[in-house]
Amino acid sequence: MKSIGIIGCGRIAQVRHIPEYADHRDARLYAFYDLNPERAGELAGTYGGRVYETYEELLEDEKIDAVSICVPNEFHAKISIAALKAGKDVLCEKPMAVTLEECCQMAKAAEETGKCLMIGQNQRLAKGHALARKLIERGDIGKVITFKTTFGHGGPETWSIDPGRNTWFF
Repeated sequence: MKSIGIIGCGRIAQVRHIPEYADHRDARLYAFYDLNPERAGELAGTYGGRVYETYEELLEDEKIDAVSICVPNEFHAKISIAALKAGKDVLCEKPMAVTLEECCQMAKAAEETGKCLMIGQNQRLAKGHALARKLIERGDIGKVITFKTTFGHGGPETWSIDPGRNTWFF
């Protein structure tokens, strides 16, 4: 069983990461950190686990095997690299980072530490996309020259923990 730390307890952590870990028999929610300690405390109260005052303190805990990085995009690289260097496997929300240089630094840290770095490109696992891949691989729809797809949602105005036009996403 893997002990999981959540770094950033906003909407994506609340509706995707945390419930999915809670439903997985090989995962145990163990640690929560958020700039808003009350938010982290509420989640720890609901799912069990401990609240940490800083993400650095959370990363120092040797009982934690892996972390989900669910913070604003500009912090993905810094925290992911720190987590990898602390010996944690990392699931980082998309986008990987805000510059190609940061992405390369993250990949290098994963290679140097031998830890897993996965970016939450969740649409590659969507049932419709998996079926399309299967149809293409089997040749059911012939040789594909090009394709177009559309995916949409209400946007950060509706799914951010603090909805509205002033959310960090913008």
